[in-house]
Amino acid sequence: MLMAGSTSWMRDLAFHYEAMRNAHPDDRLMIVFDIDGTILDVRHMMLSVLMAYDREHGTRFFWNLTCEDIATTDNNMGTLLRGFGFPAHVREGIAAWCVANFWSKAAILGSHRPFHGVLDVIRWFQLQPNTYVGLNSGRSEVLRSETLQALNTLGEEYHVKFPDTLLYMNTGLPISESKVQGIRGFREQGYHIIAVIDNDQDILKAIAEKEPSSSMLLLHADIVLDSSPLQRPLGKVNSHLFDLTELITERRLPQHIEFVWHGVDDESTLRQFLVSPVQWAELHVRLDEKGQDLIARRKRYAELPATPGEHCPRLEEFLYILGEAGRGVKLDLKDPGLTGRVLSLLKASGFTDERIWITINLEEFRRGGLKLIMDEFPKAIKQCPVDSLGSMMNDSPDEAQKFLGTLISSGIDRFSVNWSTPGSRRLIIQLQNWDFDVNIYNVPDLEAFLQAALLLPKSITAYFNFPKWFYTGISDEADHYYRKIPVRMAV
Repeated sequence: MLMAGSTSWMRDLAFHYEAMRNAHPDDRLMIVFDIDGTILDVRHMMLSVLMAYDREHGTRFFWNLTCEDIATTDNNMGTLLRGFGFPAHVREGIAAWCVANFWSKAAILGSHRPFHGVLDVIRWFQLQPNTYVGLNSGRSEVLRSETLQALNTLGEEYHVKFPDTLLYMNTGLPISESKVQGIRGFREQGYHIIAVIDNDQDILKAIAEKEPSSSMLLLHADIVLDSSPLQRPLGKVNSHLFDLTELITERRLPQHIEFVWHGVDDESTLRQFLVSPVQWAELHVRLDEKGQDLIARRKRYAELPATPGEHCPRLEEFLYILGEAGRGVKLDLKDPGLTGRVLSLLKASGFTDERIWITINLEEFRRGGLKLIMDEFPKAIKQCPVDSLGSMMNDSPDEAQKFLGTLISSGIDRFSVNWSTPGSRRLIIQLQNWDFDVNIYNVPDLEAFLQAALLLPKSITAYFNFPKWFYTGISDEADHYYRKIPVRMAV
């Protein structure tokens, strides 16, 4: 049995999966997850039922309690309440009430929260060919409907779905026996179980004893770093146990997604881009400080004044270099009224439609900028950011869909969403449900990049600040990036 002492267990799971896939190319491979304490952080359910106790009894025992104060991920209320200093009879009464109400429909539907990264990991496995995720829960069979409803509600923002046929629940057996029976049940359905992930070591030992298999990896999801609240700070939870960056390598990325290097606005970043396999370079286009030449610069001068000796590259210089390299250019027009001049430079640099991508905001759209692009480069990618439409999409989805359809009929063929926008996942998935192509931009690091890729957008615009993959781009937060005095490149 492999014990999860660090995030390296996720790498072991990735290697094991690939070995099993190569060894059994036609088998229906399955990874089996426990639910409570493995997928779900049960501390939220414990907190919810304690708050419900206060409301029911008019007390304030738990009014200022937070999840971080709960030092266990199992649902043993008696153990938890011993730390509150209640007299024994009071503690026993509270525990009995909480146990009786812990699995109520309200508690299940209102307080489920996944551990960080776990739904992304499940999504990755569900995307793999002939690969399935099974759920093996110690919960009673009578809770099947509520459990599926809660899990699938959580999974919507990740494109994760849990079918009823892949959920095994307890029909009245002791938990360890039920879990063993669940493994047998999945095998009898014809699945080749290659890994079991559970937060209870005793369960894993029972499976190893009753259902031994040389190809089944047993993984202990040790969510809490130390289960004894006397030996560690309360609530110290390993929030990066399910580490996507250990699971997914660069060569395992979805092949149909277009990748764009965000902010190729200086010579250093341009050099890194040119030696990478990334095909699209994004430039932020502005007028220089005198309001004359088109330059590449992310920040407005009002936001970040020019420093002594600063040199911002002229757009035409970078277009020439990118054109000679045969790369595509994605131009984000930051100042109003630039469309006509930008199109003239693209023509002069020899760019053709298939290597042009222009982001045009709604203001420039209303100025007639899109018509200019359609006249000169009708087959270029024409993108519009829609983060500002989030409230309309939530409150008036029919009206939002009609408005976006109008933009499409005018020539826009892709909508972009800022990854840092609150509710960006819901916004992205809604656009996909309406069959619109989506670009996710402002993706800051490798974990966010992989999370975005698992949503299968049309394209992702990222800073490529991925040291683990030997990319050394820089994020937008690093203002010193703009304060460097770069060495001018020879053109």
